[in-house]
Amino acid sequence: MKITLSLSGGGLRGAAHIGAIKFLEEQGVTVTAVAGSSAGAIVGLFLAYGLKSDDMLKFLNNLEKKELFVWASDSVGVFSMKRVEKKLREIIKVEDYSHLKIPFYTCVTDIDTGERCYIKEGDPIEYTIASSTITPLYEAKKIGDNSYIDGGFSDNLPVKPLKIYDEKNLAININPLRGEDLDSFKSLLIRSILIMIRSNSMPSKQLTDAYLEIKGVANMHLFDFSEIEMAYKAGYDEIKANWVDLSKKLV
Repeated sequence: MKITLSLSGGGLRGAAHIGAIKFLEEQGVTVTAVAGSSAGAIVGLFLAYGLKSDDMLKFLNNLEKKELFVWASDSVGVFSMKRVEKKLREIIKVEDYSHLKIPFYTCVTDIDTGERCYIKEGDPIEYTIASSTITPLYEAKKIGDNSYIDGGFSDNLPVKPLKIYDEKNLAININPLRGEDLDSFKSLLIRSILIMIRSNSMPSKQLTDAYLEIKGVANMHLFDFSEIEMAYKAGYDEIKANWVDLSKKLV
């Protein structure tokens, strides 16, 4: 079976995408094109480069909190993604999208215009980092004359750029809403961001051929390193449990 794959953002919940990809590998499913936002862009880049799920998971497990939260200097954002970018360049040895093994579209948000952009030309690592910069937590990524922020702010589940392909599309969303007490500024802020991001994912649910929401990560915080393995397992288990229905929509 050949499909295209859309991957949503969601911080370290992105490990759920890797678990789902592990299952697809076991089923012999070939992904012919991929699009992603934020964490989904990082996993999408890995996939387009040709990495297997085991190597993707190894990257996440080797990532340290101090690399994700580097203080930004002379910047509007609090933190910088420079160390994450450096780690990506140690693994991904390409400087242009055309050198990837399959087509890859990175969703970023132009901070000046507010428009969503599906990038397929230029340096894929630069745009993947741009797609992962959750402002105001992280500084915007300047590329050329433009500054970009997290793709999740404009399209957290990019299906649209993949509609040009003949293969059916599978879209995986790792942002289910969780039940929690909204009794602090932090919890209210995170909830508000998740609602906003989730709402711009809903049009993609109508565009895709098969939609899967990983409910098992609902209570996982976006940057909880201790739950990476749990998210991975949730992604694997839930696509497996729903595969009979999903596969019927993908043929």
